[in-house]
Amino acid sequence: MPSHRILLMRHPETRENMAGVLSGRIDVDLTPRGEEQMRRAIKAVVAWRPDRIWCSPLSRCRSIAEEAAYTLGVPCEVHQNLAEINFGSVQGLHMDEVHRMGYDFPWPLDEKGHSVAAPGAESFEDLIARAKTVLDDLAPLEGRTACISHGGMSRAILGAVFGTPLSTFWHVTLPNVSSQVLTYGDGHFSLAALALAPEEVARRAADPSLIGIDTTQNISGSEDR
Repeated sequence: MPSHRILLMRHPETRENMAGVLSGRIDVDLTPRGEEQMRRAIKAVVAWRPDRIWCSPLSRCRSIAEEAAYTLGVPCEVHQNLAEINFGSVQGLHMDEVHRMGYDFPWPLDEKGHSVAAPGAESFEDLIARAKTVLDDLAPLEGRTACISHGGMSRAILGAVFGTPLSTFWHVTLPNVSSQVLTYGDGHFSLAALALAPEEVARRAADPSLIGIDTTQNISGSEDR
């Protein structure tokens, strides 16, 4: 049985998201829709009732984490490893500018399958290594943890769990304030839910029967059943 459940939520919509800008580690403003999403996200995290909340140091994540933690009376910890990918020399630039400089994102791969990041930027290999560090920190914990992070880091965490190739790990649609639910037990992480809207997180928290049971987990392959 899982001993730990992790809610991994992406931050609300920002002006840079909508403008096609690689904001990365820059603190940016939410759109009006992002402000409304933030309120929905806080309600969802509170309904999920985590034992602890972790978040990226960037304000678009901390705004959710700190308000939910205050409401619940649980610890809120800023974790640098939950920050978004560092875009280095192209951080803060529109994708049109990035292309004019001769770079692309998602980072292309070379003939050996290594990601080719812009100067000073974090490679996909380093991003996934950082995600593995987050998973290592989460593994010993019990109960429930909510992690408020970013689209890039969320994809990297999923990629680290499943060993997804660099060529495809980014190909996961994760809307703003959508949540993934991971479980940890018996020495491994499993994905229990993907891209849940805040209201769906709250519904499942209120009615655990909506989560269901994976009956294949008891299949041993032996005759002793």
